[in-house]
Amino acid sequence: MLEGLFSIVIAIAEAIFAVISVLAELIAGFFVAAGETLTFIDLGALLVVLLFEVMLWFILWLLELTVSLFKWRKPHLVKKPVLWRPKPKLKPRKIADTA
Repeated sequence: MLEGLFSIVIAIAEAIFAVISVLAELIAGFFVAAGETLTFIDLGALLVVLLFEVMLWFILWLLELTVSLFKWRKPHLVKKPVLWRPKPKLKPRKIADTA
């Protein structure tokens, strides 16, 4: 009984940390996008993919909790899925004229 309660508390703490990490990744994604000069379409695609990753992560987390409930075991840690990340575009370098 105590172990089940402890597992529920750990699962809630994991969900809270997941939300915090999603917010931190969202903020960092904006700064990375600004620093690497991604286009508006790339930034929009990144946010859409991030949203799908969070939804997929939540579904996997609920599935793991359901399976662990029926099998009477401790829930395993659900890794955050990474579907896609844009590659930074190379900035053109200026060639010095040595004449």
